Amino acid sequence: MRVAFPPLPMEPSPQVTSGDGISRSGVAPGTPGAWATPPAAPSPSELAIKGGFTVVDRQQRRLHDCAHTLGFADLDGYLVARCQQQASLAQLAGQLGTTTPVVRRLLDHAGLAPSPQPALSAAGRRRGTEQRLARRAAQLGFSDLRAYLTDRLVGQAWPLAQVTSELGTHHKTLRRLLDHHQLHRARQAAPTRAAGARGRRQAQARAWQAKRQARLAELGFQELAGYLEARVVEEGWSVRRVRAELGVGGVWLVEQLAKLGLRS
Repeated sequence: MRVAFPPLPMEPSPQVTSGDGISRSGVAPGTPGAWATPPAAPSPSELAIKGGFTVVDRQQRRLHDCAHTLGFADLDGYLVARCQQQASLAQLAGQLGTTTPVVRRLLDHAGLAPSPQPALSAAGRRRGTEQRLARRAAQLGFSDLRAYLTDRLVGQAWPLAQVTSELGTHHKTLRRLLDHHQLHRARQAAPTRAAGARGRRQAQARAWQAKRQARLAELGFQELAGYLEARVVEEGWSVRRVRAELGVGGVWLVEQLAKLGLRS
């Protein structure tokens, strides 16, 4: 294919003739000679293209490269696989680094339809939650989530609140998992529940004590009494300033000061 721009119009030039009426160029009068109108130079605006070519949009090329980076042969293969996995438009857009309208146009062009968004979101959240809880159960030494739930709720008869606290989940999620695995938790007698609550409170108190002791050691003190005497009596610190440095509650701090006779 050859694209050529039309030649620029030539300016008229004066005709120079000899005394006998013959132009110096050897042509008839009235015709510009070669010396007056030199041949036009090749136009630099000409464009010659040989063979065929394909124009690839910059954004489309980037999306193809992204799909290839994710382990797919091309963008179409990526879209087909992710739609079969019921990925949402937001997930596709996040992986490809684009927007959901662009992803929707890509799916329409490929003749693909994503799953309905509300059902997809709920299914995706459930899968993510179950995977996270399975990892937590593995950290606690169990082969899978069902083994953990069987041990805690059937074997040891833990209350639901204790299990949800250990797993870091919601009680509704835990009840759904129990129904899914067809597990029925054992009922605790009232004394057993009370003993369990006392045990949890004692464990929490020991944890706070260890944390305070570690903070005192960081500040160069071996015991609380020496620290409070130095800060409150000798240096005149306020309760608020001591709380901020030690990281404790105000009520607890006032009680400790009263026990040590440092403040009424």
